[in-house]
Amino acid sequence: MGRVRAYLAMSLDGFVAGERDDLSWLEPRAAGAAPVAVGPWSEGPDGEPLGFDDFLAGVGCILMGRRTFDIVTSFADWPYGDTPMLVATHRPLTGSRAGVSAAAGGIEALVASAQATAGDADVYVDGAATVRSALAAGVLDHLVATVVPTVLGRGTSLFAGLSQRRELTVEKVARFGEGFIQVHLAAR
Repeated sequence: MGRVRAYLAMSLDGFVAGERDDLSWLEPRAAGAAPVAVGPWSEGPDGEPLGFDDFLAGVGCILMGRRTFDIVTSFADWPYGDTPMLVATHRPLTGSRAGVSAAAGGIEALVASAQATAGDADVYVDGAATVRSALAAGVLDHLVATVVPTVLGRGTSLFAGLSQRRELTVEKVARFGEGFIQVHLAAR
């Protein structure tokens, strides 16, 4: 069985989106810079790879929150290829893609379903609420967070609402371009 992992970008103050799901803060930080939001943040401001393609290559199933799913379906390109995806929701999915299905239940059951689909490959947990729930339940093994040097002040917080302190272990830290910091953390 593979690991349960998350990969995301967040502001310096821990937000994964601004107010009203605004992602404009992930756009190029300087004229002519490569966009941060190529797929789900696969390149830094200078075009250097942030490791998302390698990360996704080891994934056998994506477990994504409904709110995040609704946002990424509005992107011009689908960044997940043909990787199977479970969307945590109680509402039907409309106009969904092949390999994408709705799933309901507690986070432990959702992760177990994703692991069954992934087989020996990793499960990629995505969406602030879904990642937060997996972290709180102790089912998240690994977190890759690319910290963008921007303070949003408001928006969708990755960590707000955790009911207890969680100790994480730093495995690796890398710096990219205009100060992006990518932190690889063991979550359990």
